[in-house]
Amino acid sequence: MKYLLPPMKGKWPFSFFLIWFGGTYWMVSEWFVDETTAPKACFALFGAVIFCALCTRNAFHRKASRIFRFTDMAIAIMLCAVSQAVYAILQKVGICAMSGAFPVSGSFDNPAGLASALAFSLPFGLGLINRWHPYIQKVSWASMAIIVTGIIVSESRSGILAACMVMFVFFVMRRKCIRKLWVIFPVVGFVAAVVFLYHYKQDSADGRLLIWRCTWSVIRESPWIGHGIGGFQARYMDAQADYFKAHPESPYVMLADNTQAPFNEYLGLLTEFGFAGGIILLVGAALLLRAWRKHPCGSSRVAILCLLSIAVFSLFSYPFRYAHTWLLCGISVVVLLFNAYSPAQSVRRIIFLSATLCFVGVSCFSIHRMRIEMCWREVATCSLGGMTDEMLPAYHKLYGELGKNPYFLYNYAAELNVSGHYAESLRIGQECDALMADYFVQLLMADNCKQLKRYEQAKRYLGQASYMCPNRFVPLYELYKIYELQANTVAMCRMAEAILRKPIKVESSEVHRIIAEMKRYKQGMKSALSNGYK
Repeated sequence: MKYLLPPMKGKWPFSFFLIWFGGTYWMVSEWFVDETTAPKACFALFGAVIFCALCTRNAFHRKASRIFRFTDMAIAIMLCAVSQAVYAILQKVGICAMSGAFPVSGSFDNPAGLASALAFSLPFGLGLINRWHPYIQKVSWASMAIIVTGIIVSESRSGILAACMVMFVFFVMRRKCIRKLWVIFPVVGFVAAVVFLYHYKQDSADGRLLIWRCTWSVIRESPWIGHGIGGFQARYMDAQADYFKAHPESPYVMLADNTQAPFNEYLGLLTEFGFAGGIILLVGAALLLRAWRKHPCGSSRVAILCLLSIAVFSLFSYPFRYAHTWLLCGISVVVLLFNAYSPAQSVRRIIFLSATLCFVGVSCFSIHRMRIEMCWREVATCSLGGMTDEMLPAYHKLYGELGKNPYFLYNYAAELNVSGHYAESLRIGQECDALMADYFVQLLMADNCKQLKRYEQAKRYLGQASYMCPNRFVPLYELYKIYELQANTVAMCRMAEAILRKPIKVESSEVHRIIAEMKRYKQGMKSALSNGYK
């Protein structure tokens, strides 16, 4: 590890890490369509460019002994995690306003982002315990207590499980008398924790079982090489629709939702890269474990615990959606490899120079994408402000750059629908559907077909949407409206009966409006029949 870090004097090493990880944890910008995730990723990437450039300079420097410590990095990560945990706690007690749709999410869009950042930072605090004066040790324990509290208030079961596993394995590593049982103890603790957390939110856990079951059916379609990047988004919701077509009385009906993540990174890997990708992951994990066994102490212990936290969290969530996961995972891998296999000076130069050039290339591409996304944000904001028709030329221009982004395609198709360009909206929606099977995309295409009087095609889209999320009322209601346009009273009665029999998953004014309309329709039919008999 001593050759890893670039030469800096005084407090610059710590300041650099504090700014780098602080931006990766805290950066939020309204210039981006994704205000919370994308800015953090850009900040992490540009920080990585600077870090690799400094490492390269150090590798070519004659006096490579002037370095800063791994401890500087650990302290910076801990401070950023503690600040996030305090913010989450303040959100929980109502002092700070929630930053998104969730009551506690820190500076992230989701509790999963917050909990993963805290859980993955915890090992760096554990690594500081034996390095300082007893007074500082107490501060470290207090900081970790704050982080654990932040994970608990986020109510992320994945985060709680990852934190428990890290603390448990760390305790086992420190006890020589039970070290030989280090495999048995974590496995037993893991199983017990999973059982407890399953019953903590059983409905949510059952919903993930549905997702994993349907994901496996997608994997079986191309088991060896997978479906490529984006394969889960492109195929999962269709697989869920196929499941409910075959099992209309399934107990999972009320748990189904519009899902765009597998809630298991390993299943996501198998979906996109098949068992070939899984084998590569296993080989990589085996190499990292071997590296840790060659150098099991110091920063290597912190690194392996961080990777353990990521591995456990990945079983039940989607942490690799966030930049801090890639960053901490990459740092941990490099630490393990450099500690176990200290490369020669010439090899270090090649590694760092290659990494720098790679990150510079990615950064140049990212800067271009940032500019495009900022333009998209500006156009979308103007369109929402009532300037849809004026913004369509700008959308068409952005289409050349973002034509493979399913979220842009959906946004573009929706704006075309609002402005009355139904045929073009349908075409863009179909392109979006090829990249992202989605409940709302089906509704949008159905509305375009309805406006174009392609009623049979609209029925197919609405039927698919209904199977994708069988607990939703809107697809059946829209089918009712199409049958009304066709004056098909028999089908209208059938849809009305289906809507009135459907249990409500989430109370909303729209659902109650639909139910009230169906009741009025049924009452009107009864009155008409009664008058007819008279």
